[in-house]
Amino acid sequence: MSAQETVTEIQAGQPLYAATLALLTLLLLRQTDWIWSSLYFQHHAASEITLAFGLLVVFVIVCVALLRRGLGQATTIKFINVGIALLLTFIGFNYLKQLELIPMQSNALQKTLAVASAIIASLLTLKISIDTWKRLYLAGIVGGMIFIFFPVVLAHTNASTVYWPSPSDQPPTVAAPNMPSQNTIVLLLDELSASAAGPVVKQLQAAGLHVTVKNINPAGKNTINVIPAIWMRTNFDQSVACGPTQICSTSKVLDFSKVKASSENIDIVGFYHRYCSIQGLRSCSFSPFPIKSAGIELACSFPGVNELDFWNCEASESDRKTFLALRDGMSKTLMEAPFWQKGGILFAHLQVPHPLMGIPLKTLSVEYADNIKEGASIVGLVAQRAKSVFGDNFRIIVFSDHPLRPEIWCADKTYVTLKCKPDSSQISNQVPLIIANMNGKAPLKIENNIAVFDLLYQFDSK
Repeated sequence: MSAQETVTEIQAGQPLYAATLALLTLLLLRQTDWIWSSLYFQHHAASEITLAFGLLVVFVIVCVALLRRGLGQATTIKFINVGIALLLTFIGFNYLKQLELIPMQSNALQKTLAVASAIIASLLTLKISIDTWKRLYLAGIVGGMIFIFFPVVLAHTNASTVYWPSPSDQPPTVAAPNMPSQNTIVLLLDELSASAAGPVVKQLQAAGLHVTVKNINPAGKNTINVIPAIWMRTNFDQSVACGPTQICSTSKVLDFSKVKASSENIDIVGFYHRYCSIQGLRSCSFSPFPIKSAGIELACSFPGVNELDFWNCEASESDRKTFLALRDGMSKTLMEAPFWQKGGILFAHLQVPHPLMGIPLKTLSVEYADNIKEGASIVGLVAQRAKSVFGDNFRIIVFSDHPLRPEIWCADKTYVTLKCKPDSSQISNQVPLIIANMNGKAPLKIENNIAVFDLLYQFDSK
């Protein structure tokens, strides 16, 4: 083949190359939420995400090559154009959801409208000339890359330096005053209703501690909303992961890598949020939330794939043994923190009494009651250990992010097969604030869990 023939062949294939690259860019754009969520919640390492998309690129290229060989370049480009139209339609609808212009939970009419829009957009692709498509490919590639990377750059740039803990009567961006010397254990028991906190109180009393209880309001409905609200002391109801360490709610950003610990004697044990990115902690332990393998999760996140039975996308994300191992591992780590040798502050966000994932063995009500007992048992062990190590010079603060959410669990396929009506004593609109110590002094001028860490500035050692 002469050089001229080679150049002619390359030029003839350029629209196909550009169309394929545009399609890959939109596929990547379609998965940006998955990418940032995977990195933020540490479901997958960057190398795993890169591998998953590398395999996706190979798959798309092979499919395009086979289509070109079997149907010719012109028909292959038409197939790609239809795919681009479908992706743009779904991306557009997801974007409207994020802007709250349509509900996050789409009804039948909205789903029908989305499908109709996708079909119309696909038909319109057949009316567009190849010259116009060349410009659209370029726009899709450039615009797609901007939409993929610009938000995370903007989120990191807009995020302020936050000092934690700091009193709620000052902005979190202002350096906190010195905290009094103390030995304080702060336990966040995930999804503990105020009305169901009795077993926790009894364990603390059984350890010989004076216990004060107050019901307070949660700063949001879900963990993803409440934790950033507590750190930033503002509403975070639209929270989404928007970077490896960033979580955003409309124009507000919390970047855990820009959070500075207000003291050098703080240990954290947690899961879900990026606590260990906080600067200046004495120690930190993070437990990743178990999920499916990267490949299955990535495949199931694409439009239409979750309808294919062979992927088993509707199956539970992980078995219960994995979540029990996570819960038990965090309890063990809690007891191994440097706090027990050096004192200071120990904050632990524990996965109890949060309902377990996987196929349930019990009704939600019975399981929740069992999980509360498990959480109370952990609190009891902490209390006994604190007495043996610190005598009467310590306190334990127990609170929760949000109460039990039956509207979520009873709508989920995980529990719908069993009776899913929690006991009335488990339902509440509030969460508990429990303070246990040896001297009986417990300031409780707190109405919302957004101000819980104010208590770290109110410690009387005797």
